[in-house]
Amino acid sequence: MIKTRAIVLHRFPYSDSSWIVKALTEETGTVSFIVKGGKRKDSPFRGALDPLALCEIVYRENPNTELQFLKEASVINWHPHLREDLLALAKAQVMAEIVLRYAPAGVPLEGEFALLEEALAALDVPAGNAPEVKLPADSEVKLPAGNAPEQDAAPSLPAGIKLPANKSGIFARWLLDICELWGYHLDMSSCSRCDHQIEGVPADFHPETGAFVCKSCLGVETPRARPETLAGFEALRTGRAIAHPEFVENALLAYLRSHIGFMREINSLKFLNETRKLYDRSR
Repeated sequence: MIKTRAIVLHRFPYSDSSWIVKALTEETGTVSFIVKGGKRKDSPFRGALDPLALCEIVYRENPNTELQFLKEASVINWHPHLREDLLALAKAQVMAEIVLRYAPAGVPLEGEFALLEEALAALDVPAGNAPEVKLPADSEVKLPAGNAPEQDAAPSLPAGIKLPANKSGIFARWLLDICELWGYHLDMSSCSRCDHQIEGVPADFHPETGAFVCKSCLGVETPRARPETLAGFEALRTGRAIAHPEFVENALLAYLRSHIGFMREINSLKFLNETRKLYDRSR
């Protein structure tokens, strides 16, 4: 019998009353479960197996099947504030899908679990006095299915809803850390051409190689990276807030994509890009 903490990465219907749940466990890596009767209102697993929930599970491992049977599951942290922040939710879903699709299979993933747990906790903070983003009255966005308790269909977000501002740098830092964990080290402090320390904002960045270029080496060349991307990397390196995190996030995703060789599209990126557009329109 295995007792471990787990983060739910994805779930989908198996029948009228059951779920297939894919989770990142602290002890045994990614595991798939069949949860019979999980959709029922009286299910003992109610809420514990919602996507992005941190829970404690007990199951007996059967090496002869890919689908394990859960004995117990209880919620540790449902991340309620994260679910109230549409942009944070979109970024969390991308992180979960990257781990689900590309983390090594069949091995413990303590590092991946720790990084994802920390990032979700950082995104799960109340808006407090931070400025709010109010979607235009004519806007509508569909939440991906399965991200609210006992809810199968993707609901429409009511027009005009107020959403907390995004948490600058959390997703970018997670991408940087996951690249490091998977062996794709990104040296943000040295020029790839002269190997000297880069002072301030780098002059260029090449996502296919992860190369940063200093101002002296760039010379009169036109940089390929946008100024917002380069400024974002400097802010990420120095631990400051990132003014336009979407640019450095996209650069890091491109870097990760070029090294892993994404054979399949990250489906949740479409939702993230649509959410970003709504935030841009509301400013």
